[in-house]
Amino acid sequence: MGFLDRHISNNMLRAPFVWRSPDIPEDIRPAIEKMQVARAFAHVPMIYAVAIINMALVMLLCAHEGVEWRYFSWMGVLVLVSAIRAFLWVRQKNSPYADVEPSKLLRNLTFVAVGIIAFLSFWSVFAITTEIFGNLIFLSVSLVFGSTCIAHCLACIRKAAVATLLVGILPSATMLLITGGMEETIMGISMMTVTMLMVRFIIDSYNQTISSLIMERQIWDQAHSDILTGLANRRAMMAMLSSAEENYQNNGKRYAVGLLDLDGFKQINDTLGHDVGDRLLQVVAKRLSHNTQSNEHVARLGGDEFLILVNMGDEVQDLDARMASFLTVLAAPEEVNGHILRPAASMGFAERSDDIADVKSILKAADDALYEMKREQKADKSENATASDQAA
Repeated sequence: MGFLDRHISNNMLRAPFVWRSPDIPEDIRPAIEKMQVARAFAHVPMIYAVAIINMALVMLLCAHEGVEWRYFSWMGVLVLVSAIRAFLWVRQKNSPYADVEPSKLLRNLTFVAVGIIAFLSFWSVFAITTEIFGNLIFLSVSLVFGSTCIAHCLACIRKAAVATLLVGILPSATMLLITGGMEETIMGISMMTVTMLMVRFIIDSYNQTISSLIMERQIWDQAHSDILTGLANRRAMMAMLSSAEENYQNNGKRYAVGLLDLDGFKQINDTLGHDVGDRLLQVVAKRLSHNTQSNEHVARLGGDEFLILVNMGDEVQDLDARMASFLTVLAAPEEVNGHILRPAASMGFAERSDDIADVKSILKAADDALYEMKREQKADKSENATASDQAA
C-alpha cells in the first residue's frame, strides 16, 4: 500500500460521524439541487413500486385473515394510482417538470413521499390499537421494508429520507412497545434500532455527497480563477469565449472583446517592488470587476493583461463608451503601500462580425487595436516632448 493509500485509509478510519451537514455555499446550491432532482427522478418509479408491493401484500393478508373490506379497500385505489404514476414516469424520458424550480420540486417530492408513508404508518397504528389485523409482525416488517427502501431512494434529499424513516417506523414501533407482548416489544425495539442506524447512514451518505460536490467546486474554482486577483483566469475566459462564439454561430448573438494593458507597470515593479505591483493589480481587478454589467465578464490573462468580454446579443450597445468607462474607472489615484499611484491603461477592442472568422481572429483584432492605441499614445508623447523642447 502506497503513502497516498495509507493516508486516505487512515483519514477514513479517523473521520468522525457528524449529525450536522456541511453548509452549502450559495454559488453551488443550484448544482446540488440539480443533482438531487436528477437522482430523485431516477428513483421515483422504484418508490412507487415499493409502495405498490407493500400495499398489495397487506391487502392480500388482510383478505386472507378476514379483515373487513372497509378497513383496507382504500389501498386498492392507492395501488391503482401508484401504478399509473409509475407507468407515466417510466414512459417519460425527460424531466416532466423541466420548467419548475428545483427547490420547489424537491419540496413537492418530499411532501409526496412523507405523505404516503405517513398515511400507511398511521393506518398501521390504527390496526395495532384496534387489533383489526392479527399479524402485527408482518405489518411491522412491511413498514420497515417500505420506509427503508423509500429513504434509500431519497438519500440525496436528507430531510425527505430522514422524515420518511421517522414517520414511517417510529409510530408503529412505539405502539408495539406500549400495547404488545414480548414478541411485539422485541419487534418494536428492533424497529427503533433499524431506524436510528438508517438515519445515521442517510445523514453520513448525504454529508459525503455534499462535501464531495463542494470540494469539486473548490477545485474547479482554483483551476479557473486567478490566485492574485480572484478574477477568471485565461482558461476560464477561453471557455466563455468559446461559448460566446458558439452562441454567435448558432443564434447570431453578437459579442465583443476588449484587451486592456497597464501602462508603465514594469517600471512600477522595478522601482517600487513586486509587492506594490501585485497590490496595484488587485486594485485594478477590483475596479474593473465593479464596473462590469450583467452581460460582461473580466479576466486576468497574466501579468498586467486583462480581457473584457461583452455579450451583446441582439442589443445595440455603444462599445466605445463602454470600453472608455473601464479606462475612466481606473484613473482615480490609489494609495498602495505608502505610494500614491494613478493607474493608467491602454485598451483595444473588437466586435464579432462576419468579417472575423473565430475566437482567435477576434482576439487578434483586439490585440492589433490595443497596440495601435499604444503607438498613438507614444507618438503623442513624442510630439509633446518635441513641442516642449522647441518652446524651451
